[in-house]
Amino acid sequence: MSLIKLKDYNTNDTIVAIATFPSKSALGVVKISGKKAISIIHKIFIPRRKKDIRNAKTYTLHYGWIVSHSAKHMAHSVKNKTSHVSRPTSQVAIDEVLVSIMRKPCSYTCEDVVEISSHGGTVALSKILDVILKEGARLARPGEFTYRAFLNGRIDLLQAEGIRNIVEAKTDKALQTAVSQLKGESFEKFNKVKQAIKDVFLSTEVDINFPEDNTTIEFNNIKNKIKKIDANIKDILEADKKSKVAKDGLRCVICGKTNAGKSTLFNCLLQEERVIVSEIPGTTRDTIEETINVKGIPLCIYDTAGILTPRNFIEKKALEKSSKVFNEADLIMLVLDGSRHLEKDDLFLLNKIENLHNKKNNNAADNVKGIIIIINKSDLKQKLNLKNVSRLKGFRVKLSALKKEGIEHLEEAIVKVAAQFGSKREDLVFLNKYQSEILKDVYKDIQEAQIYLSQGREVDLVNLSLKNALDNLGKLTGEVFCEELLENIFSQFCIGK
Repeated sequence: MSLIKLKDYNTNDTIVAIATFPSKSALGVVKISGKKAISIIHKIFIPRRKKDIRNAKTYTLHYGWIVSHSAKHMAHSVKNKTSHVSRPTSQVAIDEVLVSIMRKPCSYTCEDVVEISSHGGTVALSKILDVILKEGARLARPGEFTYRAFLNGRIDLLQAEGIRNIVEAKTDKALQTAVSQLKGESFEKFNKVKQAIKDVFLSTEVDINFPEDNTTIEFNNIKNKIKKIDANIKDILEADKKSKVAKDGLRCVICGKTNAGKSTLFNCLLQEERVIVSEIPGTTRDTIEETINVKGIPLCIYDTAGILTPRNFIEKKALEKSSKVFNEADLIMLVLDGSRHLEKDDLFLLNKIENLHNKKNNNAADNVKGIIIIINKSDLKQKLNLKNVSRLKGFRVKLSALKKEGIEHLEEAIVKVAAQFGSKREDLVFLNKYQSEILKDVYKDIQEAQIYLSQGREVDLVNLSLKNALDNLGKLTGEVFCEELLENIFSQFCIGK
Protein backbone atom coordinates (compact mmCIF):
# COMPACT_ATOMS: atom_id res chain seq x y z
CA MET A 1 0.00 0.00 0.00
CA SER A 2 1.48 3.36 -1.02
CA LEU A 3 0.62 6.25 1.29
CA ILE A 4 -1.14 9.30 -0.14
CA LYS A 5 0.36 12.58 1.03
CA LEU A 6 -2.02 15.16 2.53
CA LYS A 7 -0.68 17.79 0.13
CA ASP A 8 -2.25 15.74 -2.68
CA TYR A 9 -5.70 16.26 -1.12
CA ASN A 10 -6.31 19.80 -2.40
CA THR A 11 -9.67 20.73 -0.86
CA ASN A 12 -10.14 23.62 -3.28
CA ASP A 13 -10.51 21.17 -6.18
CA THR A 14 -13.80 19.65 -7.28
CA ILE A 15 -13.27 15.91 -7.25
CA VAL A 16 -14.95 13.05 -9.09
CA ALA A 17 -14.77 9.25 -9.01
CA ILE A 18 -16.65 6.15 -10.06
CA ALA A 19 -18.16 5.06 -6.73
CA THR A 20 -19.21 1.57 -7.83
CA PHE A 21 -17.13 -1.30 -9.13
CA PRO A 22 -16.76 -0.75 -12.89
CA SER A 23 -18.13 -3.96 -14.39
CA LYS A 24 -21.10 -5.37 -16.28
CA SER A 25 -23.95 -4.54 -13.88
CA ALA A 26 -27.42 -3.02 -13.66
CA LEU A 27 -26.27 0.30 -12.20
CA GLY A 28 -23.17 2.42 -11.80
CA VAL A 29 -22.61 5.59 -9.77
CA VAL A 30 -20.32 8.55 -10.45
CA LYS A 31 -19.86 11.00 -7.57
CA ILE A 32 -18.80 14.66 -7.74
CA SER A 33 -17.96 16.86 -4.74
CA GLY A 34 -16.82 20.47 -4.52
CA LYS A 35 -17.60 24.05 -5.44
CA LYS A 36 -18.06 23.32 -9.16
CA ALA A 37 -20.21 20.19 -8.75
CA ILE A 38 -23.54 21.89 -9.56
CA SER A 39 -22.17 23.99 -12.45
CA ILE A 40 -20.50 20.93 -14.00
CA ILE A 41 -23.69 18.85 -13.95
CA HIS A 42 -25.56 21.80 -15.48
CA LYS A 43 -23.19 21.71 -18.47
CA ILE A 44 -23.44 17.98 -19.18
CA PHE A 45 -26.99 17.04 -18.07
CA ILE A 46 -30.21 17.46 -20.05
CA PRO A 47 -33.24 16.93 -17.77
CA ARG A 48 -36.20 15.00 -19.20
CA ARG A 49 -38.48 17.86 -18.21
CA LYS A 50 -37.30 21.40 -18.90
CA LYS A 51 -35.67 22.85 -15.79
CA ASP A 52 -32.50 24.57 -14.63
CA ILE A 53 -30.63 22.02 -12.55
CA ARG A 54 -28.74 24.88 -10.88
CA ASN A 55 -31.93 25.81 -9.05
CA ALA A 56 -32.65 22.28 -7.84
CA LYS A 57 -33.19 21.85 -4.12
CA THR A 58 -31.07 19.55 -1.98
CA TYR A 59 -32.08 15.87 -1.73
CA THR A 60 -33.84 15.90 -5.11
CA LEU A 61 -33.65 13.37 -7.93
CA HIS A 62 -33.70 14.29 -11.63
CA TYR A 63 -34.16 12.09 -14.70
CA GLY A 64 -32.44 12.86 -17.99
CA TRP A 65 -29.38 12.35 -20.17
CA ILE A 66 -25.63 12.91 -19.81
CA VAL A 67 -24.14 14.44 -22.94
CA SER A 68 -20.79 15.86 -24.00
CA HIS A 69 -20.69 19.62 -23.35
CA SER A 70 -19.34 20.46 -26.80
CA ALA A 71 -22.43 18.96 -28.37
CA LYS A 72 -25.05 19.93 -25.80
CA HIS A 73 -26.31 22.83 -27.92
CA MET A 74 -27.31 20.25 -30.55
CA ALA A 75 -29.95 18.74 -28.22
CA HIS A 76 -33.51 19.41 -29.30
CA SER A 77 -36.42 20.60 -27.20
CA VAL A 78 -39.31 18.51 -28.42
CA LYS A 79 -42.89 19.44 -27.58
CA ASN A 80 -45.47 16.72 -27.08
CA LYS A 81 -49.09 16.83 -25.96
CA THR A 82 -48.37 16.82 -22.23
CA SER A 83 -45.09 18.65 -21.62
CA HIS A 84 -41.90 20.12 -22.95
CA VAL A 85 -39.21 17.46 -22.90
CA SER A 86 -35.56 17.59 -23.87
CA ARG A 87 -33.86 14.77 -25.70
CA PRO A 88 -30.28 14.71 -26.99
CA THR A 89 -29.58 13.55 -30.50
CA SER A 90 -28.27 10.00 -30.79
CA GLN A 91 -24.83 11.38 -31.68
CA VAL A 92 -24.32 13.25 -28.36
CA ALA A 93 -26.06 11.08 -25.76
CA ILE A 94 -23.77 9.16 -23.41
CA ASP A 95 -26.33 7.53 -21.11
CA GLU A 96 -29.77 7.85 -19.60
CA VAL A 97 -29.33 8.70 -15.90
CA LEU A 98 -30.77 9.80 -12.58
CA VAL A 99 -29.01 12.76 -10.96
CA SER A 100 -29.07 13.30 -7.17
CA ILE A 101 -28.43 16.80 -5.84
CA MET A 102 -27.11 17.26 -2.29
CA ARG A 103 -26.20 20.82 -1.40
CA LYS A 104 -23.73 21.76 1.31
CA PRO A 105 -23.68 21.14 4.21
CA CYS A 106 -26.31 18.39 3.76
CA SER A 107 -24.05 15.84 2.08
CA TYR A 108 -21.44 13.19 2.86
CA THR A 109 -18.55 15.66 2.45
CA CYS A 110 -20.50 18.75 3.68
CA GLU A 111 -19.81 20.18 0.20
CA ASP A 112 -22.06 20.37 -2.86
CA VAL A 113 -22.36 16.77 -4.03
CA VAL A 114 -23.84 15.32 -7.22
CA GLU A 115 -24.33 11.60 -7.74
CA ILE A 116 -25.04 10.27 -11.23
CA SER A 117 -26.74 6.86 -11.39
CA SER A 118 -26.22 5.39 -14.83
CA HIS A 119 -26.41 1.94 -16.37
CA GLY A 120 -23.53 -0.28 -15.34
CA GLY A 121 -20.63 -1.13 -17.61
CA THR A 122 -17.10 0.14 -17.87
CA VAL A 123 -17.56 2.10 -21.13
CA ALA A 124 -20.59 4.15 -20.04
CA LEU A 125 -19.10 4.98 -16.65
CA SER A 126 -15.73 5.87 -18.14
CA LYS A 127 -17.28 8.22 -20.70
CA ILE A 128 -19.33 9.99 -18.01
CA LEU A 129 -16.16 10.33 -15.94
CA ASP A 130 -14.27 11.73 -18.93
CA VAL A 131 -16.78 14.52 -19.66
CA ILE A 132 -16.77 15.55 -15.99
CA LEU A 133 -12.97 15.70 -15.96
CA LYS A 134 -13.02 17.85 -19.10
CA GLU A 135 -15.28 20.32 -17.28
CA GLY A 136 -12.66 20.99 -14.61
CA ALA A 137 -13.04 18.29 -11.98
CA ARG A 138 -10.07 16.27 -10.74
CA LEU A 139 -9.99 12.50 -10.24
CA ALA A 140 -10.39 11.81 -6.53
CA ARG A 141 -7.64 10.03 -4.65
CA PRO A 142 -8.25 7.09 -2.26
CA GLY A 143 -10.41 8.12 0.69
CA GLU A 144 -10.63 11.73 -0.43
CA PHE A 145 -14.42 12.03 -0.05
CA THR A 146 -14.20 10.68 3.52
CA TYR A 147 -11.18 12.90 4.23
CA ARG A 148 -13.27 15.95 3.32
CA ALA A 149 -16.08 14.68 5.57
CA PHE A 150 -13.52 14.52 8.40
CA LEU A 151 -12.02 17.96 7.69
CA ASN A 152 -15.46 19.55 7.54
CA GLY A 153 -16.39 18.12 10.94
CA ARG A 154 -19.00 15.61 9.84
CA ILE A 155 -17.08 12.61 11.27
CA ASP A 156 -14.10 11.97 13.54
CA LEU A 157 -11.20 9.63 12.75
CA LEU A 158 -12.77 6.68 14.58
CA GLN A 159 -15.91 7.08 12.48
CA ALA A 160 -13.76 7.24 9.34
CA GLU A 161 -12.23 3.91 10.33
CA GLY A 162 -15.76 2.61 10.93
CA ILE A 163 -16.77 3.56 7.38
CA ARG A 164 -13.84 1.63 5.93
CA ASN A 165 -14.68 -1.39 8.04
CA ILE A 166 -18.31 -1.35 6.88
CA VAL A 167 -17.01 -1.69 3.33
CA GLU A 168 -14.60 -4.49 4.32
CA ALA A 169 -16.89 -6.36 6.76
CA LYS A 170 -16.82 -10.15 6.28
CA THR A 171 -19.34 -11.14 8.98
CA ASP A 172 -22.48 -9.80 10.67
CA LYS A 173 -20.55 -9.10 13.87
CA ALA A 174 -17.90 -7.13 11.98
CA LEU A 175 -20.61 -5.11 10.23
CA GLN A 176 -22.49 -4.39 13.47
CA THR A 177 -19.27 -3.27 15.19
CA ALA A 178 -18.33 -1.01 12.27
CA VAL A 179 -21.81 0.55 12.22
CA SER A 180 -21.67 1.25 15.97
CA GLN A 181 -18.30 2.92 15.41
CA LEU A 182 -19.80 5.06 12.64
CA LYS A 183 -22.60 6.05 15.04
CA GLY A 184 -19.95 7.47 17.36
CA GLU A 185 -19.99 4.81 20.09
CA SER A 186 -16.21 4.28 19.92
CA PHE A 187 -15.60 8.00 20.24
CA GLU A 188 -17.64 8.01 23.45
CA LYS A 189 -15.40 5.28 24.92
CA PHE A 190 -12.26 7.27 24.20
CA ASN A 191 -13.90 10.52 25.27
CA LYS A 192 -14.66 9.06 28.72
CA VAL A 193 -11.01 8.02 29.08
CA LYS A 194 -9.88 11.44 27.90
CA GLN A 195 -12.12 13.24 30.41
CA ALA A 196 -10.82 11.02 33.21
CA ILE A 197 -7.20 11.78 32.27
CA LYS A 198 -8.02 15.47 31.89
CA ASP A 199 -9.53 15.52 35.39
CA VAL A 200 -6.33 14.12 36.90
CA PHE A 201 -4.18 16.35 34.68
CA LEU A 202 -5.96 19.48 35.96
CA SER A 203 -5.47 18.29 39.53
CA THR A 204 -1.71 18.07 38.92
CA GLU A 205 -1.80 21.53 37.34
CA VAL A 206 -3.36 22.90 40.53
CA ASP A 207 -0.75 21.07 42.61
CA ILE A 208 2.08 22.58 40.54
CA ASN A 209 0.68 26.12 40.61
CA PHE A 210 -0.59 26.05 44.20
CA PRO A 211 1.66 23.56 46.05
CA GLU A 212 0.75 24.91 49.48
CA ASP A 213 -2.84 23.60 49.02
CA ASN A 214 -1.77 20.00 48.33
CA THR A 215 -2.94 17.26 50.72
CA THR A 216 -2.12 13.57 51.10
CA ILE A 217 -5.76 12.65 50.50
CA GLU A 218 -5.76 14.38 47.11
CA PHE A 219 -2.50 12.65 46.22
CA ASN A 220 -3.96 9.23 47.02
CA ASN A 221 -7.09 10.14 45.07
CA ILE A 222 -4.96 10.81 42.00
CA LYS A 223 -3.34 7.39 42.38
CA ASN A 224 -6.73 5.68 42.48
CA LYS A 225 -8.04 7.59 39.47
CA ILE A 226 -4.98 6.75 37.35
CA LYS A 227 -5.31 3.10 38.35
CA LYS A 228 -8.90 3.08 36.99
CA ILE A 229 -7.75 4.80 33.79
CA ASP A 230 -5.05 2.16 33.38
CA ALA A 231 -7.68 -0.61 33.65
CA ASN A 232 -10.00 1.13 31.14
CA ILE A 233 -7.28 1.49 28.52
CA LYS A 234 -6.22 -2.12 29.06
CA ASP A 235 -9.85 -3.19 28.41
CA ILE A 236 -9.92 -1.19 25.15
CA LEU A 237 -6.62 -2.74 24.00
CA GLU A 238 -8.05 -6.19 24.69
CA ALA A 239 -11.25 -5.26 22.83
CA ASP A 240 -9.13 -4.11 19.87
CA LYS A 241 -7.31 -7.44 19.88
CA LYS A 242 -10.61 -9.36 19.90
CA SER A 243 -12.01 -7.08 17.21
CA LYS A 244 -9.28 -8.16 14.81
CA VAL A 245 -10.73 -11.69 14.89
CA ALA A 246 -14.24 -10.35 14.18
CA LYS A 247 -12.82 -8.24 11.35
CA ASP A 248 -10.02 -10.30 9.82
CA GLY A 249 -10.87 -13.77 11.13
CA LEU A 250 -8.94 -16.43 12.98
CA ARG A 251 -5.49 -17.14 11.58
CA CYS A 252 -5.53 -20.90 11.34
CA VAL A 253 -2.63 -23.10 10.25
CA ILE A 254 -3.10 -26.70 9.11
CA CYS A 255 0.03 -28.68 9.89
CA GLY A 256 1.04 -32.33 9.83
CA LYS A 257 3.51 -34.72 8.27
CA THR A 258 3.45 -35.45 4.55
CA ASN A 259 0.40 -37.36 3.32
CA ALA A 260 -1.52 -36.92 6.58
CA GLY A 261 -4.33 -35.42 4.50
CA LYS A 262 -3.74 -31.71 5.10
CA SER A 263 -4.43 -30.61 1.53
CA THR A 264 -7.48 -32.87 1.26
CA LEU A 265 -8.85 -31.26 4.42
CA PHE A 266 -7.96 -27.80 3.06
CA ASN A 267 -9.89 -28.50 -0.16
CA CYS A 268 -12.77 -29.98 1.86
CA LEU A 269 -13.13 -26.81 3.95
CA LEU A 270 -12.94 -24.65 0.83
CA GLN A 271 -15.36 -26.95 -1.01
CA GLU A 272 -13.14 -26.77 -4.09
CA GLU A 273 -9.88 -28.34 -5.31
CA ARG A 274 -7.60 -25.42 -4.43
CA VAL A 275 -4.54 -27.59 -3.71
CA ILE A 276 -3.19 -30.52 -5.72
CA VAL A 277 -3.72 -33.76 -3.82
CA SER A 278 -1.48 -36.73 -4.54
CA GLU A 279 -0.23 -39.93 -2.92
CA ILE A 280 3.29 -38.69 -3.67
CA PRO A 281 4.71 -37.29 -0.39
CA GLY A 282 5.51 -33.56 -0.28
CA THR A 283 3.13 -32.42 -3.03
CA THR A 284 2.55 -29.10 -1.22
CA ARG A 285 5.81 -27.15 -1.33
CA ASP A 286 4.52 -23.68 -0.45
CA THR A 287 2.13 -22.18 2.11
CA ILE A 288 -1.35 -21.79 0.58
CA GLU A 289 -3.68 -19.18 2.05
CA GLU A 290 -7.46 -18.82 1.67
CA THR A 291 -10.30 -17.21 3.65
CA ILE A 292 -13.52 -19.08 4.34
CA ASN A 293 -16.58 -18.53 6.52
CA VAL A 294 -17.31 -21.20 9.12
CA LYS A 295 -20.71 -20.63 10.75
CA GLY A 296 -20.27 -16.88 10.54
CA ILE A 297 -16.62 -16.90 11.62
CA PRO A 298 -14.04 -15.71 9.06
CA LEU A 299 -11.20 -18.20 8.99
CA CYS A 300 -7.93 -17.37 7.26
CA ILE A 301 -6.50 -20.86 6.76
CA TYR A 302 -2.96 -21.79 5.74
CA ASP A 303 -2.07 -25.17 4.27
CA THR A 304 1.61 -25.67 5.05
CA ALA A 305 4.27 -27.86 3.52
CA GLY A 306 4.52 -31.23 5.28
CA ILE A 307 8.26 -31.52 4.69
CA LEU A 308 10.00 -31.05 8.05
CA THR A 309 13.54 -31.89 6.91
CA PRO A 310 14.45 -29.79 3.86
CA ARG A 311 16.48 -31.44 1.12
CA ASN A 312 17.07 -28.39 -1.08
CA PHE A 313 16.77 -24.60 -1.18
CA ILE A 314 13.09 -24.59 -2.25
CA GLU A 315 12.06 -26.91 0.57
CA LYS A 316 14.12 -24.83 3.02
CA LYS A 317 12.25 -21.63 2.03
CA ALA A 318 8.90 -23.47 2.25
CA LEU A 319 9.75 -24.66 5.77
CA GLU A 320 10.75 -21.13 6.85
CA LYS A 321 7.44 -19.77 5.57
CA SER A 322 5.50 -22.55 7.32
CA SER A 323 7.27 -21.81 10.60
CA LYS A 324 6.37 -18.13 10.37
CA VAL A 325 2.61 -18.70 9.94
CA PHE A 326 2.80 -21.47 12.54
CA ASN A 327 4.17 -19.05 15.16
CA GLU A 328 1.66 -16.28 14.28
CA ALA A 329 -1.43 -18.50 14.24
CA ASP A 330 -4.47 -18.03 16.49
CA LEU A 331 -5.47 -21.64 15.89
CA ILE A 332 -3.33 -24.67 15.10
CA MET A 333 -4.99 -27.69 13.49
CA LEU A 334 -2.66 -30.68 13.72
CA VAL A 335 -3.60 -33.41 11.25
CA LEU A 336 -2.62 -36.95 12.22
CA ASP A 337 -3.10 -40.04 10.07
CA GLY A 338 -5.36 -42.34 12.10
CA SER A 339 -4.49 -45.32 9.89
CA ARG A 340 -0.82 -45.22 10.91
CA HIS A 341 1.18 -45.29 14.13
CA LEU A 342 2.83 -42.08 15.30
CA GLU A 343 6.10 -41.39 13.50
CA LYS A 344 9.00 -39.08 14.31
CA ASP A 345 7.52 -36.21 12.27
CA ASP A 346 4.24 -36.49 14.24
CA LEU A 347 6.15 -36.45 17.53
CA PHE A 348 8.22 -33.48 16.36
CA LEU A 349 5.05 -31.44 15.69
CA LEU A 350 3.39 -32.57 18.92
CA ASN A 351 6.41 -31.40 20.90
CA LYS A 352 6.63 -28.14 18.97
CA ILE A 353 2.98 -27.27 19.63
CA GLU A 354 3.26 -28.28 23.28
CA ASN A 355 6.36 -26.13 23.80
CA LEU A 356 4.80 -23.20 21.98
CA HIS A 357 1.65 -23.45 24.07
CA ASN A 358 3.53 -23.71 27.38
CA LYS A 359 5.91 -20.79 26.86
CA LYS A 360 3.62 -18.12 28.25
CA ASN A 361 6.25 -15.42 28.05
CA ASN A 362 6.83 -16.10 24.37
CA ASN A 363 5.10 -13.60 22.04
CA ALA A 364 4.18 -16.35 19.59
CA ALA A 365 2.66 -18.44 22.38
CA ASP A 366 0.48 -15.52 23.42
CA ASN A 367 -1.02 -15.55 19.93
CA VAL A 368 -1.96 -19.23 19.99
CA LYS A 369 -5.48 -19.37 21.34
CA GLY A 370 -6.57 -22.83 20.32
CA ILE A 371 -5.43 -26.28 19.31
CA ILE A 372 -7.49 -28.83 17.41
CA ILE A 373 -6.05 -32.31 16.98
CA ILE A 374 -7.57 -33.92 13.88
CA ILE A 375 -7.46 -37.70 13.56
CA ASN A 376 -7.89 -38.02 9.80
CA LYS A 377 -8.71 -41.05 7.63
CA SER A 378 -11.36 -42.37 10.02
CA ASP A 379 -12.74 -44.41 7.08
CA LEU A 380 -9.67 -46.67 7.27
CA LYS A 381 -8.63 -49.20 9.92
CA GLN A 382 -7.33 -47.21 12.91
CA LYS A 383 -3.82 -47.85 14.22
CA LEU A 384 -3.11 -44.56 16.02
CA ASN A 385 -2.83 -44.86 19.81
CA LEU A 386 -4.71 -41.83 21.16
CA LYS A 387 -2.91 -42.07 24.51
CA ASN A 388 0.20 -40.77 22.77
CA VAL A 389 -1.51 -37.45 21.99
CA SER A 390 -3.43 -37.06 25.26
CA ARG A 391 -0.74 -34.82 26.78
CA LEU A 392 -1.56 -32.09 24.28
CA LYS A 393 -4.46 -29.96 25.47
CA GLY A 394 -7.02 -29.05 22.84
CA PHE A 395 -10.11 -30.21 21.01
CA ARG A 396 -9.96 -33.64 19.38
CA VAL A 397 -11.88 -34.46 16.20
CA LYS A 398 -12.11 -37.66 14.19
CA LEU A 399 -12.98 -37.29 10.53
CA SER A 400 -12.39 -38.44 6.97
CA ALA A 401 -11.46 -35.48 4.78
CA LEU A 402 -11.60 -37.73 1.70
CA LYS A 403 -15.15 -38.96 2.45
CA LYS A 404 -16.17 -35.57 3.90
CA GLU A 405 -17.33 -37.31 7.08
CA GLY A 406 -17.09 -35.61 10.49
CA ILE A 407 -16.46 -32.13 9.05
CA GLU A 408 -19.38 -30.76 11.09
CA HIS A 409 -17.54 -31.77 14.29
CA LEU A 410 -14.48 -29.82 13.14
CA GLU A 411 -16.64 -26.76 12.48
CA GLU A 412 -18.10 -27.02 16.00
CA ALA A 413 -14.57 -27.13 17.45
CA ILE A 414 -13.61 -24.03 15.42
CA VAL A 415 -16.64 -22.17 16.81
CA LYS A 416 -15.58 -23.10 20.36
CA VAL A 417 -12.06 -21.78 19.75
CA ALA A 418 -13.49 -18.55 18.31
CA ALA A 419 -15.60 -18.18 21.47
CA GLN A 420 -12.36 -17.59 23.37
CA PHE A 421 -12.16 -14.30 21.51
CA GLY A 422 -15.82 -13.68 22.33
CA SER A 423 -16.89 -10.24 23.43
CA LYS A 424 -20.09 -8.26 23.33
CA ARG A 425 -20.49 -6.26 20.14
CA GLU A 426 -20.66 -2.98 22.10
CA ASP A 427 -17.29 -3.77 23.74
CA LEU A 428 -15.44 -4.13 20.43
CA VAL A 429 -13.59 -1.35 18.65
CA PHE A 430 -11.90 -1.35 15.24
CA LEU A 431 -8.50 0.36 15.09
CA ASN A 432 -5.94 0.05 12.35
CA LYS A 433 -2.38 -0.95 13.21
CA TYR A 434 -1.18 2.64 13.47
CA GLN A 435 -4.05 3.61 15.80
CA SER A 436 -3.39 0.53 17.96
CA GLU A 437 0.22 1.63 18.38
CA ILE A 438 -0.90 5.11 19.44
CA LEU A 439 -3.28 3.60 22.01
CA LYS A 440 -0.37 1.52 23.34
CA ASP A 441 1.58 4.76 23.69
CA VAL A 442 -1.30 6.20 25.76
CA TYR A 443 -1.14 3.10 27.97
CA LYS A 444 2.63 3.56 28.40
CA ASP A 445 2.09 7.21 29.36
CA ILE A 446 -0.40 6.21 32.05
CA GLN A 447 1.86 3.46 33.36
CA GLU A 448 4.71 5.95 33.47
CA ALA A 449 2.55 8.32 35.53
CA GLN A 450 1.78 5.47 37.95
CA ILE A 451 5.49 4.69 38.36
CA TYR A 452 6.29 8.33 39.12
CA LEU A 453 3.53 8.42 41.74
CA SER A 454 4.64 5.16 43.38
CA GLN A 455 8.23 6.44 43.55
CA GLY A 456 7.12 9.75 45.05
CA ARG A 457 8.66 11.67 42.15
CA GLU A 458 7.87 15.30 41.30
CA VAL A 459 4.29 16.00 40.26
CA ASP A 460 5.70 17.78 37.20
CA LEU A 461 6.73 14.39 35.77
CA VAL A 462 3.25 12.95 36.37
CA ASN A 463 1.77 16.06 34.73
CA LEU A 464 4.00 15.62 31.66
CA SER A 465 3.03 11.94 31.25
CA LEU A 466 -0.67 12.82 31.47
CA LYS A 467 -0.23 15.60 28.92
CA ASN A 468 1.42 13.14 26.51
CA ALA A 469 -1.48 10.73 27.05
CA LEU A 470 -4.02 13.45 26.21
CA ASP A 471 -2.12 14.44 23.06
CA ASN A 472 -1.97 10.82 21.89
CA LEU A 473 -5.70 10.31 22.53
CA GLY A 474 -6.36 13.45 20.49
CA LYS A 475 -4.44 11.92 17.59
CA LEU A 476 -6.73 8.87 17.70
CA THR A 477 -9.91 10.93 17.34
CA GLY A 478 -8.43 13.58 15.06
CA GLU A 479 -8.63 16.38 17.63
CA VAL A 480 -4.84 16.65 17.52
CA PHE A 481 -3.40 16.90 14.01
CA CYS A 482 -1.15 13.98 13.08
CA GLU A 483 -0.21 14.00 9.41
CA GLU A 484 1.27 10.49 9.41
CA LEU A 485 -1.86 8.98 10.98
CA LEU A 486 -4.21 10.78 8.57
CA GLU A 487 -2.20 9.59 5.57
CA ASN A 488 -2.16 6.05 6.95
CA ILE A 489 -5.94 5.93 7.46
CA PHE A 490 -7.18 7.50 4.24
CA SER A 491 -4.68 5.74 1.98
CA GLN A 492 -6.41 2.46 2.89
CA PHE A 493 -9.73 3.60 1.43
CA CYS A 494 -10.80 2.81 -2.12
CA ILE A 495 -11.14 5.55 -4.74
CA GLY A 496 -14.68 6.93 -4.65
CA LYS A 497 -15.12 6.63 -0.87
